[in-house]
Amino acid sequence: MASAGNVMQRARYTDLFASRLAYIDEILFENFDAPSLTYPQVFNVRDSGRAYEETTGLTGFGTFSQKSEGSAVDYDTILQAYDKRFTHLTFAKGYQITMEAMDDDIDGAITNAAPSLARAARVSIETYIWNLFNLGFASETTPDGVALFSASHPLVGGGTYSNLVSGDLSQANIETAINLFDNMVDDRNLPIEASPTMLVIPVELRWIAFEILKSQLRSDTASNAINALNQLSMGVVMSKYLTGDDDWFIVSDPSQHRCLVYWRQEPVTDHTLDFDTGNMKSKMTYRLSRGAADWRNVVGGQGA
Repeated sequence: MASAGNVMQRARYTDLFASRLAYIDEILFENFDAPSLTYPQVFNVRDSGRAYEETTGLTGFGTFSQKSEGSAVDYDTILQAYDKRFTHLTFAKGYQITMEAMDDDIDGAITNAAPSLARAARVSIETYIWNLFNLGFASETTPDGVALFSASHPLVGGGTYSNLVSGDLSQANIETAINLFDNMVDDRNLPIEASPTMLVIPVELRWIAFEILKSQLRSDTASNAINALNQLSMGVVMSKYLTGDDDWFIVSDPSQHRCLVYWRQEPVTDHTLDFDTGNMKSKMTYRLSRGAADWRNVVGGQGA
């Protein structure tokens, strides 16, 4: 039950009800456009009809060995890889308006609060999902037990691989990240086809990102060398919800990586009148989970 301090009542909006300003030209209430959704461009988004979802992995086989005449075949086995459980979280927020405030709100300033709630939900969803990348250098881990972006992801068949570049966004560091894509391997250390399709950046890196990717000549030298990155069909996705202003990411098409978002319930709104008080109560709820089931096809650049 909401406390009295969290109920929208006339005494809290004296300009609208008590003094009633005579020359109100505009009520500055949520006249801002919400930022466009960015997470569907980057993350692998799926629906869920269960309390939680699980992923598990199996390796392929190792490379062939030479068989000499009359010798036995070298038999191999598929290995069990890592598991991950995605447990859906519930998010909710609501508001209450007194009966009297609804009756006397001739401008519709507070009774039409639903758009504000929807915008808050939109920002909350984006923030929660993008924190997978924000925390991906430390606390957000893949099923192998190390950070999403790490220089030492253990391979089930032995060895390690890196999907981490240490350094600010630059021509050389983007080339290093693309090389990590080109050399990416499976858990038996066999090469896989990994294609980077987008550079994901915070707003602070907009200008340097476009300078690096779109310039005809290299931006890091005065020798008039051709900028090979200009020839790549790699897009730029800019997110307001990336909190590391010098961190950057190179990602494949969402269908090719396993940074997953599971929607258990899209946002829904409920309204009711409280019988005792006459207050109108509105709430919005949604359920989802997110996480990394694997580290391949994403590379993180941690700015200095």
